[in-house]
Amino acid sequence: MRYIKDCISLNVEHDYPLLRQVLHAGFVTHEQLFEFMQLGQHESSRSTFNWRARRLAAYGLIARHTVPSLGKTYVYSITPEGALELASTGECFLVTPPKPSRNEKELQVAHSLELNSIHLSLLRTGSLARWVPEIQVRSKNASMGVVNGKIYDAIVTVRLGEHDATFALEYERTAKSEEQYIDVLNRFEAEDGLDRFLYLAPSENVLKFVSWQFRNSKRHVCFGLLADWYRRLLDTEVFDWKCHQYRPFRTALDGTHPAAVTTAALA
Repeated sequence: MRYIKDCISLNVEHDYPLLRQVLHAGFVTHEQLFEFMQLGQHESSRSTFNWRARRLAAYGLIARHTVPSLGKTYVYSITPEGALELASTGECFLVTPPKPSRNEKELQVAHSLELNSIHLSLLRTGSLARWVPEIQVRSKNASMGVVNGKIYDAIVTVRLGEHDATFALEYERTAKSEEQYIDVLNRFEAEDGLDRFLYLAPSENVLKFVSWQFRNSKRHVCFGLLADWYRRLLDTEVFDWKCHQYRPFRTALDGTHPAAVTTAALA
């Protein structure tokens, strides 16, 4: 069903934050979306949220998908009508969300949902100061005329005591080719807006392969396991080739060097 402007009145405090979160996430489950709305203090009632999501889907502002691997839970994405409505309110994005092919969709959904989980893990602790999603990174590059800039999964700012620290986040569900990582490394080396980068991977095999591609990097690129992240968050042990050491990610963000560390490389 297409969206007809005069058929729905959108609430600034509830509807627009929900649409914005779906846009930023790419894909998001019903449960994740409700938690985002709760943590953002946009929604407290589960029944009201369920009604709101059904309503926005019925008017064509968000799309509901079923993914066999996820069972009966709904997954949402923004529709062109929903993106257009957000743009009319001044939402800052220039690049519309790409529409994946049927073969790409399940991989993109899995990637987006894990990023949502990482995002939520920081929100729950109150340590997250800002999360800039991929679509806004793309839009910023486009607005500045940057054609070949690195598109990060997110640019994250966290609170570290009395100051904040910012890093680029990449969730590497599967490894790319060595040739692709040469291009990524070159873009990291040319980056002048960020000096900390974090790769999270779901397995040691993927992490070791990806890490090895950055062994000659002159930048602080850190590598950690996703399971460790969920247990320890900013205290996750990460490996940094520039320092050739393991250390808590919090320490890597601070730029300090612990006195005693293991130097066994992820190779």
